[in-house]
Amino acid sequence: MAKMTAAQKKAYGKQKSEEMSERWFNAIADGIKSGNIPWRKPWKGGAGGMPKNLKSNKTYRGGNLMGLWFAAQAEGYSDMRFATRNQLKEKGMSITGLKNGTGFPIRFFKPNTYEKENERGEVEVRSGYVTRWYEVWCVQQCEDYTPPVSDSHQLVPEHEMMANFKTFVDSQPTLTLERQGDRAFYRLSGDLIRLPPREAFTDSLGEVMTAFHEAVHSTGHPQRTERPLKNGFGSPEYAFEELIAELGSMLTVVSLGGEFKPDAVMEENANNIAYLQCWLKACKEQDKALTAAFGQAQAAADYIVSYCQSEAVE
Repeated sequence: MAKMTAAQKKAYGKQKSEEMSERWFNAIADGIKSGNIPWRKPWKGGAGGMPKNLKSNKTYRGGNLMGLWFAAQAEGYSDMRFATRNQLKEKGMSITGLKNGTGFPIRFFKPNTYEKENERGEVEVRSGYVTRWYEVWCVQQCEDYTPPVSDSHQLVPEHEMMANFKTFVDSQPTLTLERQGDRAFYRLSGDLIRLPPREAFTDSLGEVMTAFHEAVHSTGHPQRTERPLKNGFGSPEYAFEELIAELGSMLTVVSLGGEFKPDAVMEENANNIAYLQCWLKACKEQDKALTAAFGQAQAAADYIVSYCQSEAVE
């Protein structure tokens, strides 16, 4: 077989990248279209219930986390550990039958610097990111797989989760919390989170879910992570922000060791599948919109967790 030229290698690499990108997007898009969304289920906190790398034991982040969660749910996998074939071999696990295309794509952005000549003919050093695609397999796909010994993870008590929320609110100089009425919302003008009084909640966990949902909205303030928050109800932009709030609150709560139960969120119009599907339709018309949603949700969660006193689960 003739050796590939540089141009052929470049074309081949581009084709494989496009194929992996399409597989990654379709896995998430199919889940949203079907309404079978994993973060709408009562996942328990801690890295044990979140997709993580077998070798590093680190939880995947952003779109990789969601993509692997969708894939695992679609295939019926309960063990959330994933790895490349080389990593599986290093752990002494069988890779028989794990052919290309039978795993799940994940994407990493590697910092990169390069030189480019400007309009004045001067060479400038610029920075950017290079996308690297990898394929990983769930450990349950290995023919010699044996389930791990289960450990009983102690959930953080719910009142402590609300203490974390209060710590976050108190840490933000302009953010105000009101407990009154029968609606929950975040208002950019006045930098205000409003929640119903504690006695209005029939489920104590619902109070936690609602509080962190609004906390994620509040991270869009210009003094925090800054996102556009003045979009009309029912618009794709409104749905985009609701998706960020759902994703971000999920990432925040499970990172702090809590149980995520989004169906308990009491915000008006929250958790409405129709808006997520509306957003998905618009997403196809926006460059890198899906990646942006997961990236912004992760940034919001990281921001909140950094101000909470409770130790995040490793």
